[in-house]
Amino acid sequence: MCASGCIATLLHDGFMNPAEVVKQRMQMKNSPYTSALRCVYHIYRTEGLQAFYRSYTTQLTMNIPFQSIHFMVYEFSQKIVNKDNVYNPAAHMLSGALAGGIAAAITTPLDVCKTLLNTQQTGTTKGLVQAVKTVYRLGGTAGYFRARVMYQMPATAICWSTYEFFKYALGSSSEMRIVPTPGTVLAEEKEIKSDTVSEIHSEKYNLKSRELPAMSGAGLYGSISFNTMHKADYRQKDSILDVAHT
Repeated sequence: MCASGCIATLLHDGFMNPAEVVKQRMQMKNSPYTSALRCVYHIYRTEGLQAFYRSYTTQLTMNIPFQSIHFMVYEFSQKIVNKDNVYNPAAHMLSGALAGGIAAAITTPLDVCKTLLNTQQTGTTKGLVQAVKTVYRLGGTAGYFRARVMYQMPATAICWSTYEFFKYALGSSSEMRIVPTPGTVLAEEKEIKSDTVSEIHSEKYNLKSRELPAMSGAGLYGSISFNTMHKADYRQKDSILDVAHT
């Protein structure tokens, strides 16, 4: 799982780092860029392809611990505020905000250094070490801590609450509960008796109930009950569909 997460982060940042550079260049005060395409063209023409990946290692250094802390804090807080492990929007929002805030507070210095590498146009600062020195020279210790926490907390709260809602909605609406109808034949088992090859085969059917395992829970629009009727040769003979709304 850890290796999969690291590989996913490597690929994600490889694709998204250029987009992050363009976004931050356009968000700068008095930005000369009027569109994303113009920004991409100007950066490539004046600074080269390496400008899009100047902060790639810093981005990885930030995102790997951020995601690790983020998920650990969320799971830990869920055990405290949502002990029954049920769908609870308030608990999910609180846990998401707390997880994002703590993870952002710990990794904010790396995010500041990443932003410095992405927004510089001269390329004089290269790498994480030089970025750390430049930030300290320009803003001191306080320069490492900006308002990222206030941005990250609502973002992760919305992210987790949306994820948990759709997981609950899609999971519960797709559940089916199998309820047998009294007096309904569910399956038939065929017994073949044969004395000799020349004798005519006779078939005898014994009724035997077969049902699928029951699944608990009712969806947003109700639970669906199915009763099926089979023979031993798997030819469907009849079907009954019961819909029980909750």
